[in-house]
Amino acid sequence: MQLKHRSTLALALSAILLAGCGGSSDGSGSGDNDSIPDTGGTNPDTGGKDPDPVIVEPPQADAEPEFIVRPYLQAPGSDTMTVMFETENTEPEVWVRPFGTGGEFQKVAGEVHSEDGLVYASRLMGLESNTLYEYYVLTTDTESQLRATQPFAFKTWPAPGDDVSEATFIAISDTQLDQTVYEPVLKNIVRDGIMSKECSLSQPETCAENIAAITISGDVVQTGGNRGHWRNQLFGRMADITPYVPLVTVPGNHDYYGNAELQLYRTYMNPPENGSVGYEDHWYFLDYLDLRLIGLDSYLISGAHGKFNSDTLAVQRQWLRETLKDAEIQQKQFVMGMFHHGCLSELWSSGESIGSCEMVSELEQYSDRTGAISGHFFGHTHSYSRGQSLDTQHLWLNAASVSGYIEPLDNENLQKNQISDYDTYEISRSEFGYNLLTYQFGPEPSVSLVRKKGGYDGDLDFDIVDELSFKQNTNSNLPQATAGTGEYSGANVKLAIQVGAPDSVHEVHWQVSESQDFSGPVFDIWGNDTRRQNLFYDEASQVGGDKYVGFETINTQEGVDIFQLDLSELLTRRSIRPGADDHYRWNKRYSSLNTHASDYNDYKGQKRPTLSLKPGTTYYWRSRVRDQQMNWSAWSEQYNFAIEGTRTPNLLINGNAETGDLTGWTLESGAINVVSKVKNPGFLAAAEGDYYFAGRGFGQGQPADCCTEKASQLVDVSEFQTQIDAGEAYLQLSAQITTWQSMDQPELTIELYDQNGNQIAWDNAGPYTSKTAKNWETITVLGQLPNNVRAVKVSIGGTRKQGSDNDIYFDDLSLNLLY
Repeated sequence: MQLKHRSTLALALSAILLAGCGGSSDGSGSGDNDSIPDTGGTNPDTGGKDPDPVIVEPPQADAEPEFIVRPYLQAPGSDTMTVMFETENTEPEVWVRPFGTGGEFQKVAGEVHSEDGLVYASRLMGLESNTLYEYYVLTTDTESQLRATQPFAFKTWPAPGDDVSEATFIAISDTQLDQTVYEPVLKNIVRDGIMSKECSLSQPETCAENIAAITISGDVVQTGGNRGHWRNQLFGRMADITPYVPLVTVPGNHDYYGNAELQLYRTYMNPPENGSVGYEDHWYFLDYLDLRLIGLDSYLISGAHGKFNSDTLAVQRQWLRETLKDAEIQQKQFVMGMFHHGCLSELWSSGESIGSCEMVSELEQYSDRTGAISGHFFGHTHSYSRGQSLDTQHLWLNAASVSGYIEPLDNENLQKNQISDYDTYEISRSEFGYNLLTYQFGPEPSVSLVRKKGGYDGDLDFDIVDELSFKQNTNSNLPQATAGTGEYSGANVKLAIQVGAPDSVHEVHWQVSESQDFSGPVFDIWGNDTRRQNLFYDEASQVGGDKYVGFETINTQEGVDIFQLDLSELLTRRSIRPGADDHYRWNKRYSSLNTHASDYNDYKGQKRPTLSLKPGTTYYWRSRVRDQQMNWSAWSEQYNFAIEGTRTPNLLINGNAETGDLTGWTLESGAINVVSKVKNPGFLAAAEGDYYFAGRGFGQGQPADCCTEKASQLVDVSEFQTQIDAGEAYLQLSAQITTWQSMDQPELTIELYDQNGNQIAWDNAGPYTSKTAKNWETITVLGQLPNNVRAVKVSIGGTRKQGSDNDIYFDDLSLNLLY
């Protein structure tokens, strides 16, 4: 990296040491130049040449200020930096000038930033971009004596045109101290990790040059309302580096504890005020060239370990959309979000939040629209987890832990109730450590992540345990099938591909559908079973390591050929759904986390289908491969296989309404009409053919028993009793459903009966509905039939919510048995 003032460091340090020889004790330094004779701008002793520039001495004092909190940096920018500190001394002032120049100081008074008048902030403005500055803090003590610090340093962020092509950020989380045994960890990470490995401990100004900022993704302290925790847990243990590198933080649940209005958080943290009105300290953004870093507050939108507020979620989400739109206009190459509660959390299910998942979805959509690289940092779970989104170059990073207790992965109860091996994550490690993110700007943008482990005494090597890069490249490694065509038994379906450059493949994505054009439900197989590695944990009794240096993972993909997929075997171990982990974003393990039904969920209000290999059914599949920089290839050609067995014809009579009436159906309540756009141009077009079913109205008159309709058809399946009672029969019902304006509510239900007319309970009974408007939605119900089923009843109908017509529409219903 090119460092603008790197070559002047030795000179600057010498000047600082020498300047104290004649300094005045009142702190005025050599800013008083009356003792220098006026030579009219020339020096007669040098033959009329311009004199050497006057070296302005730094401030001099017999003692340093009496700090409660040593200086730290906030709100960095290309022309600004805020220096903050806490002291009982008075008349605080910050002197600042370009490092090593010996020039005049800019002097900025400290402004009170706390109710008790102890915390001060000096906002330095009008600075030069991409410039290393030295600064001093001056105060007056109770005896009216001047006090001054040693020289500190910071570096302003670059502006366009500064010829800066690279930036490194440190990402950490959960600096809280919740067990005294971990008290040394954060200080060790700062001194023996960051300052010793990424810069020079003996020359801390190099940290200012090498590190743009340190991000902390919440739980900054153990108890936000405890002043001592801020002073000692955070600033006390990070004091070696905070005068040199800005802290960029967001609040976590612990920061709210005893501090419901974030009074102390807002006292000590001072981000830029570009968030929503009234929420400026809760969310904001910072720009470093073509990187936009967005801080968000997940406490107010979470379930457990938070206080869900739907109105606050709406405000923050709208602000995020506007901020991302602005980033799009400015063509930002990188957008990174920061919040505390995870969307998906492998090692602590209780730490998840649907509100956080909505923020992740917005960031992913930014990448989808622009092609930029995005990501998000979080914490809450005290472990390192790293993953990537299915379709997008989006990084998932749990940046913890640097002090919060290590998750006990050798605990059977924790494993049973809290861990989930998600496809989204490639690696999870319960350990201390920190993360380096290096951004490359320009025509070939990229971001690289390096994870370094360590922090507890005796574990201070800070070895690299994970590396990953996102870089936009063309991936021409097109897969071709080598197995997975023809007819198979349901227990023996194996797919396989080959590619031209297999060593460059990081992971494979397979898709399976019953639709030849992949328009129906498409099942995604991607993640733990389809990539080179998946680092997770063995059962509790087999886990090695301890709560001090971390627990040992295993690679569940060790020796696996990722170009082969035993689909039948995989289905015996897990469910396969559309969108892979998307189901878990919106359906949490514990009820307290299911705060609301998200509009981001494609299956809102419906059960997400799962893949099964049904007899007598043809399946279509394709695959693509991802390279080491997270670029997907194009999809392969489409292939297909069939499952041995029988599929009955449609057992419903007039399921498509093409008789023009209710032939085959029994009206149970209200009115079900058969209508056609052909005869009524203002109507909706049918999903199939010319006719479809609709609710009351449509010129047909309205029954008095307003406003629920129902028609049904009872299908005798007793001829299949042998297959049903042997557990070999599956029922599949498909239908097209829609509404006019998403107001009225359609319902599709299934009831099963035995030979005596007694209803048999079934998990797939429904009701199934749709909120689509004027756009037919395919509803597919599939399940194994219980023993003794002899009849199936299919009902269509629904409830009018507004207007004169009941705008519920059904078409193309099909009921099949498979065995």
